[in-house]
Amino acid sequence: MSLKTLQWLLAATVCCFAAATFYLSYVIVARQDALHSVSRYNAAWTVSQGVSEFMRLEHRLAAYAIPGRNVSHDELQLRLDILFSRLAVFDSEAEAIGHERSIRHFIESDRSHLATIDNLRQALQTVEGLLANPPVSIPDAMAALAVLEPLDAQLTSLAARAASHGASLAGEDQAALQRLHTIFTALAIGLILCGVALIVLLLNQNRLLMRAQGRLRNLADRLQATTRSLQAQNERFDAALENMSQALCTFDANGRLAVFNERFAALTGLPEHELAGATTEEIIERSAGRLQVSAFEQIARRQRPLVKQKHGALFTQELEDGRAFSVSHEPLPDGGWLATYEDISERRQAEARIAHMAHHDPLTDLPNRTLFQERLEFAVSRSRDDGSRTRVFLLDLDGFKDVNDTLGHHAGDELLKVVAKRLESSAGTRRLAARIGGDEFAVLDETPDGTEASLEFARRLIAFLSCPYAIEGKQIDIGVSIGIAEHAGDARHPEDLLKRADLALYQAKADGKGRARLFEPAMDAHLLFRKTFEADLRGALQRGEISVHYQPLVDTETRSICGYEALMRWQHPVRGWVSPAEFIPVAEDTGLIDALGEWVMRQALQEAARWPDHFTVAVNLSAVQFRSGALARTVISALAAAGIRPERLHLEITESVLLAASDQTLATLHQFKNLGVRIAMDDFGTGYSSLSNLRSFPFDTIKIDQSFVRDLSTGPEALSVVQLIISLGTSLGMETTAEGVETEAQYACLQALGCTHVQGYLFARPKPARELDHAASPPLPEDAAADGEPSKTSQGQIAL
Repeated sequence: MSLKTLQWLLAATVCCFAAATFYLSYVIVARQDALHSVSRYNAAWTVSQGVSEFMRLEHRLAAYAIPGRNVSHDELQLRLDILFSRLAVFDSEAEAIGHERSIRHFIESDRSHLATIDNLRQALQTVEGLLANPPVSIPDAMAALAVLEPLDAQLTSLAARAASHGASLAGEDQAALQRLHTIFTALAIGLILCGVALIVLLLNQNRLLMRAQGRLRNLADRLQATTRSLQAQNERFDAALENMSQALCTFDANGRLAVFNERFAALTGLPEHELAGATTEEIIERSAGRLQVSAFEQIARRQRPLVKQKHGALFTQELEDGRAFSVSHEPLPDGGWLATYEDISERRQAEARIAHMAHHDPLTDLPNRTLFQERLEFAVSRSRDDGSRTRVFLLDLDGFKDVNDTLGHHAGDELLKVVAKRLESSAGTRRLAARIGGDEFAVLDETPDGTEASLEFARRLIAFLSCPYAIEGKQIDIGVSIGIAEHAGDARHPEDLLKRADLALYQAKADGKGRARLFEPAMDAHLLFRKTFEADLRGALQRGEISVHYQPLVDTETRSICGYEALMRWQHPVRGWVSPAEFIPVAEDTGLIDALGEWVMRQALQEAARWPDHFTVAVNLSAVQFRSGALARTVISALAAAGIRPERLHLEITESVLLAASDQTLATLHQFKNLGVRIAMDDFGTGYSSLSNLRSFPFDTIKIDQSFVRDLSTGPEALSVVQLIISLGTSLGMETTAEGVETEAQYACLQALGCTHVQGYLFARPKPARELDHAASPPLPEDAAADGEPSKTSQGQIAL
């Protein structure tokens, strides 16, 4: 049977009971009126009226408990007040019709009458309490019915006795009629009460069952959903734990291992089943029998104070086996702690290698110019403070160019390595030997020796370094010239000391090479030449002596030209081609670099506008140009005048730009980036802190310096460095360009390593714009023209 059918049946039953109740009430009233008309005995009438009102109260309560009967609280309260008034009549002492016929006399005639009245009074007071706070709930109404139900029989008995009392005066027939009426009334009331109780119970039971069923269904659905969610979350959590690069562990408030991954197990050296639920002391104790102290035991020594103090920390732990771990220790709210352990050994080794490369020459492994200048600055500063001696020896190999020309660059490189070893052994631990470029070396001397001792040391160097060399089965004879400069009060800056040593070296070579010369004030005549050189440079642009040459940029994969790099050239009317390495520093010192740089920028962009639309043009920028604040306007104006897309312009900067970077410099670089101009890091690896520079700005291209490319096919160290730079660029999403590619072997190696672009004499020398052939493929080495023009490889480049 459906729930709806059951509800209809219950409603029909309620209606039947209600109809029977109204009918019985009607019969009672009619019979009472008949009896009253026959016998006017006040006691019987009063009691009957009280019982009638009592029944009406019960009837109203029963109807109130049935939904939809529209019985109000006021009606119930009215019925209750009527019964209280009837009760007051029962308590009256006498009535007008005589004491023997008074209701009081009838009640006091039997103790049970008094008990019934007392019970009625208590019951009415209880019901009054249940009905005191409207609206009255159905349970309260049912409770009121339950309180009144025991009085049905008592009041009925009381009414019967009252009727009997009245009827005894009227006759036996009235008494018999009254008894029948009482029995009939009692049965009808009992039937009504039982029916109402049954209906209420069924409704309550049905409601409770439906509610319980709904709750159970919702609970089951939620439990299933929660189970699925927890299962998926656990699977993701397990996958994350096992695939993370760090070892991870979580200890609870009792110091026992709660969560860990495979990498943590490897860190402790124990199987996983021995780790679950173990404390740190138990883990260390179980791994104590091994030959080597576990990594976790060494790290845990630093974690113990953090665990006790409930502090968090991030630190690096060096292990006995040379490895290094980055440890993050954090306390948890429940009293436990969580830690991650990342093996940073390879990263630190890579950083150390790159830092070493930034301060050391890749060919000879001697300190490079950067490190030499740092040490020189410190020495000069100390000399100014305490008056100690500081001397600089500049060495230049005599005849080295002939070795390169006759035996090749490889033999020249091997010779430089042997020279470096001899120089380093001669310098010993008291002096710093460095290679500052090409075949130039330097020695920093901070010993207290006098001038004569310095000259003697220089002569020993000349004699030792001039001894024959055996390179590739051949004897090589070279010489060396040395310029010496000592710190004096008028040399306030390290650059002054280097310039004086350079002047002394120039004089030593002029004296016939193989000599050592101390700096003398007369050598400052070189400054006069410098001023003449500056004057010639100032007018070079107006006289049309400055030009722009272009060297192709080749796609490594297809070996096709994809762009050009713009290189400044100066053809002096007397000196001929002047190396950019000579005039660019002068232009930077004098401020001419801004005008020269803007001219080259506009010339290169105007020429690029006539190239195929996919060709790019690379222009170099100097750190000095960023100081004026007008660089961004110059580039934007040149792009607009040429009418080419910003994406075709590549701006190349060296690490010196970032080393001296100000907020204005970084803002200018970001302005270029937002325009769409691509930025390249030039000569990567030859400066200082290359990795930090790559992090400071999002470059598009890394240019590998030719010093690494030159030894690529013969030196494993150079191969490792180039491979590292290309891998670094790939991981950072940057392109890589190799400079100075001169052999097919170098090209093939770079192609295999995944280098993006290459440039060098293997493909073409820098040429004027009129000689460029965009449609031609880059020539093979034997096809390359040897026009004698200075190249980027040999003469440097414009740093715009």
